[in-house]
Amino acid sequence: MNRQAMQEHSRDQESRSLRRRRTQPALPGATLPTALIGAQTQRSTALPQAPTRQRPQHAQRAALRLLVVGLVLAVLYLALYPLLAGAVVDNEAVKHALFGRFPWLSGLFWTSWASFLVQGLNYLPVFKLGSNALSTTTGNGYANLLLVLLALAFVLVLIAARIGRKVARERLSSKDGYLLFWTIFALAGIFAIIFAFAPGVMSRDVFLYGSYGRMVTVYHVNPYVVSPAGYPNDLLYVFLAKGTGAAPYGPLWLDLTLPVVVVARESAANIMIGFRLVGLLAHLANTALIWIILAKLKPEARLSGMLLYAWNPLVLLVGVCEMHYELVVIFFLLLATLFLQRRSFLLSWVCLLLAALFNILCLVLLPLFLRLLWKESRVMQGRRRFLWWLTLAGLSGTIVVLTYAPYWRGWGLTGFASSLRHAFLPDSAINSLDASIIHLPIRLPSILSWIAAPHGWMILVLLTVGILLLFGLWLADTLELVLLFSSWIFLALVALLPINWPWYMLLPLTLAIVSASRRTILLAMLFTLGATLEYYFLLWPQVWPGLALVTIGLPLVMWGWTLFFASTWVMTRPNLELEQPPAKATKGFSFSRPSWSSRPSWPARRKSL
Repeated sequence: MNRQAMQEHSRDQESRSLRRRRTQPALPGATLPTALIGAQTQRSTALPQAPTRQRPQHAQRAALRLLVVGLVLAVLYLALYPLLAGAVVDNEAVKHALFGRFPWLSGLFWTSWASFLVQGLNYLPVFKLGSNALSTTTGNGYANLLLVLLALAFVLVLIAARIGRKVARERLSSKDGYLLFWTIFALAGIFAIIFAFAPGVMSRDVFLYGSYGRMVTVYHVNPYVVSPAGYPNDLLYVFLAKGTGAAPYGPLWLDLTLPVVVVARESAANIMIGFRLVGLLAHLANTALIWIILAKLKPEARLSGMLLYAWNPLVLLVGVCEMHYELVVIFFLLLATLFLQRRSFLLSWVCLLLAALFNILCLVLLPLFLRLLWKESRVMQGRRRFLWWLTLAGLSGTIVVLTYAPYWRGWGLTGFASSLRHAFLPDSAINSLDASIIHLPIRLPSILSWIAAPHGWMILVLLTVGILLLFGLWLADTLELVLLFSSWIFLALVALLPINWPWYMLLPLTLAIVSASRRTILLAMLFTLGATLEYYFLLWPQVWPGLALVTIGLPLVMWGWTLFFASTWVMTRPNLELEQPPAKATKGFSFSRPSWSSRPSWPARRKSL
């Protein structure tokens, strides 16, 4: 019994020591006994190991889907070549200049080697193309098929945006973000190159830019004083529309036309390709800036926002192919937004001022950005704040004086006032709601006739823009609200200005995308579809005077009904919202402002900051 008791006592001591070693932490550098390690190793090898879960490859799948959609879009955009060449009836001079410089372009026309498709389309009267792809007698068939392909392109872009919005909800690493960015950016570059060599030119603005540049470099005259009609023997005069007057653009754009004209020399095709390359570079730069801005402002919208701009067929058509300087204006506005995000306030203001020196309508944005700069500068000390505003005023005055100085002789204050009046008080109504009202088949009362006149109509436009601007100055104390009100101001200008063209939608669309407001983006995209439809109507031999009822009025109606049905759907499903767990509060903004009494005094606010 004593021996058995001694064995049990030794066994208890051994188990107690094992438990003590198991519960006490090991010192650094110490190891447990070899027998224990071996026992644990045998126990671990005896148990079956659970398979490691691999990380879902959401970004790779999304990139593959975007690549497939992008390749289909590239084929679709290449298919537009013969349609753009045949849809524009009075385009012979442009086509001869472009084909003389790039004879290989005609080999990309599917109408020359896919005769079975042409024969099949000829059975449909609405798509009848004829035997010659360059024929100008069947332009309506080309325009109709062009509209169908552009509509398909918009569907593909919306599908791509949906893919981007869906994958943005997942937890993406920085490597995944770079993969998606470079996929979208590379395809955007391919699309831009395709449109840079497209043969169709409906608008003659690209030759107008070159004509004003040649007036400075070749004839040494002021384009604000002399019109291109004074030089009928110039090589670009044949491409211009009749009745072209003095330059309506800002002085900074005239400066930018000079290097393009100098490099192109005496070639109309080189001038056209030179400006298209400027549009291509501006388009790619804007694509990258939209990604960078939305990555900080609203990361979940950066993929869809980048896709809605970079792959947009209207942006590529009127921004790169037709090349309108609005893309360069967008570049400086996005730069101003980026510098404001990074708290480089002087650089932001300089970029915004440069945008206004390109397009005088950007002057309406200056008060909103000044309001935000005033809010940011209130945390400075009194003397430092005074010197900062003095530097801002001096730098602004220097830039304006240096920009206008080369064109001031013979133009002066009278010419500057005339330019302002031409921008904010136009004398005619073209392709707008005002033009549709003027051309109504009924006789309007005298008061309505006065309102429908361009000058009377502009009073309503300026009143609407003024109300939006006042609300913006009252509420916009963050960058998000400044971008939101800026987009609404330009959307109002596009909808109400007496003169409307498809490329006027470039600037509101970009501002709506970077504002990251879904309802604003919806309205901008509907207006973009309307602008594409307007481009189609302008290809008709006789333009319909009431086209704005469809291109502007119909998008407004569709947007209103969409908001109504969406709100009704949310209101009729309250139980579903109550069953869901409360979502985590996300960063955003609201229109409510705190009362003035709730704000601390200035020393306390400085101390807290």
